[in-house]
Amino acid sequence: MFLLGVTVGLAGTAVAASDQYIAGYAAGLLEHEFHLSGAVVQVEQGRVVVYAKRLAAEDPAKIVTALEAIPGVAGAEVRTGPAPEGAAGPGVVQATTPTAESKFLPRGLLVDPFHADLRWPHFGASYHSLASGGREFASAFGESFAVYRDAAPFQGEWELGIQAGVFGVFDTQKRSIDLINADYTFGIVASYRADKLSGFIRIRHQSSHLGDEFLLSNPQIVRINLSFEELDLKVSYDLTTWLRLYGGVGTIVRKDPSTLGRETTQGGVELKSPWLFLGGKVRPVAYADFQTHARTNWSVGQSIMAGLQFENAKIGDRKLQVLGEYYSGPRPDGQLFTQRVEWIGMGIHLWF
Repeated sequence: MFLLGVTVGLAGTAVAASDQYIAGYAAGLLEHEFHLSGAVVQVEQGRVVVYAKRLAAEDPAKIVTALEAIPGVAGAEVRTGPAPEGAAGPGVVQATTPTAESKFLPRGLLVDPFHADLRWPHFGASYHSLASGGREFASAFGESFAVYRDAAPFQGEWELGIQAGVFGVFDTQKRSIDLINADYTFGIVASYRADKLSGFIRIRHQSSHLGDEFLLSNPQIVRINLSFEELDLKVSYDLTTWLRLYGGVGTIVRKDPSTLGRETTQGGVELKSPWLFLGGKVRPVAYADFQTHARTNWSVGQSIMAGLQFENAKIGDRKLQVLGEYYSGPRPDGQLFTQRVEWIGMGIHLWF
């Protein structure tokens, strides 16, 4: 029995050290964990070189760490662009990840979240200290997920997805922590990505509801039945793996009340540190989002967040962020959009 165990162990080590094994393992890892389609993997004497058509928001350092964890790998590197002619010479084993194909309920999203957008569906909680002296708690419950994905022109991909979320804000100075406002949103999103360029067209519904305790405590507030559907177009571009810009416009196609202004604009910048700390589990991040709406007379609402992102050291889509937050501009809380507000705060945000 002992000899059998030794034989099996030696055989496993030999297989793990073979370039054929490494190439197949690496190709599967790139496809399933990093969603890289059409990537070329070349292995020679345990050294892995990956040629990827695009990395976009993928972290090359994390890909290298995952590749180097494969048994038998002596080193790894990631290069963008096609594999050069003649690179797969004698003694080089090559494998290729599948090209983009139709998928039902695929993992991930083609367009990354706008992290500082206060109405982007996700799970989060924040505490705000208002410049006016008040203190509030804000909650977010929701998610974005893809339903169907397929190949698209210009070596790109397109997908159809859904967004849904509930955003509440509570007055922590009241003993019963009164609900001030709750916004409900639902959207259908058609997205596209080719290399570093991505974007989406979205039709979304939003309705707003004031809390009963808030109305009783503030009889001067006139309740309105705020509800609208907005059609918007947003484009994002990854200048590098650590710097991203996005922006776009929208228009409200149905509104209540009828006097609500239609046009909207949005733009932002996101910075994701290329350096990881604590064994590759912590990364500094910073985000800024700017919005102007006709319904608020084009007054700029600026949302700025910065802090630490906790993530899997090797693979995985889930991220936990602890961020300092600042906002100044028209109140983002539904029916209270005519008010101006400014706050600093701290939030915890979970992204899948």
